[in-house]
Amino acid sequence: MTVQRSTVSQVPVAVRVDDAAYWLEEWQQVIELPDEQLKETLEIRKQEFIRSAEPRTRLRLALLLAAGPRSVRDQGRALKLLKGLDIDRADASARALAALLEQNIEEQDWSGGKIDELSEKLAQSVARVEELERQLQELTTIEQNIQQRVTPN
Repeated sequence: MTVQRSTVSQVPVAVRVDDAAYWLEEWQQVIELPDEQLKETLEIRKQEFIRSAEPRTRLRLALLLAAGPRSVRDQGRALKLLKGLDIDRADASARALAALLEQNIEEQDWSGGKIDELSEKLAQSVARVEELERQLQELTTIEQNIQQRVTPN
């Protein structure tokens, strides 16, 4: 928190909450909300952004969409909001948070793609192992049949 004091007295003239503390406090309050209130909060944030598309309202909405609980998460929309942020009008903490959220979304997209790719390879490997086990069983059966024919009873 930044407190500006008058040069004449010790009475504060202006008090400004540090932006990083603001974002953390707001985030903590939002993630603890029940599902219905989360959805209401999302609607409120959308309306605030429509009324005033300034960096703070854009970032508040993007934060909820990017990293909010699953019921309100929409990382595609969040990424569009973050990419549309007017960097020149945003303060340093807003720019830092936007960069962090954008990086987080892109890393999750990358890791999601990688997981899908590895899952597909795993499924192919499992199918191949099953096919090889089936072929081995067939060969074992053939070998047993041959041994029964060759071995006199």
